Amino acid sequence: MRKLVIGLLVLLLLLGVADRVAVRVAQEQVAKKLRETGQLSEDPKVTIRGFPFLTQALAGRYDRIDVETKAFTRGGVVLSKLDVSLLGARVPAGDALGGTVRSVPVEGLRATAVVRYVDLAGKSGISGLRIVPVGEQLDISARVTVAGQTVTATARSTVRLRGRTLVVSARSVKVDGQSSPVLDRALAGRLDFTVPLGTLPYGLDLTAVRVDPSGVVLVAASGPTVLTTR
Repeated sequence: MRKLVIGLLVLLLLLGVADRVAVRVAQEQVAKKLRETGQLSEDPKVTIRGFPFLTQALAGRYDRIDVETKAFTRGGVVLSKLDVSLLGARVPAGDALGGTVRSVPVEGLRATAVVRYVDLAGKSGISGLRIVPVGEQLDISARVTVAGQTVTATARSTVRLRGRTLVVSARSVKVDGQSSPVLDRALAGRLDFTVPLGTLPYGLDLTAVRVDPSGVVLVAASGPTVLTTR
């Protein structure tokens, strides 16, 4: 009986090791395809969720595959991070383990990307602009010349999405150390700006934005699609 138990434990251990080896191989193959599909400079980090992997591989369907890329540029805007979840991905076991992944059909995509505030400020077209998150809004500060005076102005602003463009607009503006009706009128719109965003990889469509300590978070999604370079 003892030998049988030990034998079963060894078998389970070997199956577990085989499962983890197989998932690493599959993740590497999917990463190569997603690099080509997304036109990335290097392979993204791919994590196939669910255990055991081999049962998913035999079915050729994966409930969720998480993809994490490093910083890259789209439309002149640097995205410091892009996290994508592939939902209901289909990759035949032979392709995944044999290194012949040609395409990755998916039932849907969900993603977030981050534009850091320093990169957003750099695309604003306003010299010396600083951006600080305050709750769900932004404090936009810069030295500007208005009504013959050079002052430091700070705008409490919102950020929203208009198509594929980020729109930053002030709700209120104040001048450090001074204020007057003339200055307030002259400052109207001076700290507003827009930043066009390039097309995201994998056919993702932007759906929303939100303010986060790390930067402006872009929320994106896609319905059923096939990720392929062909």
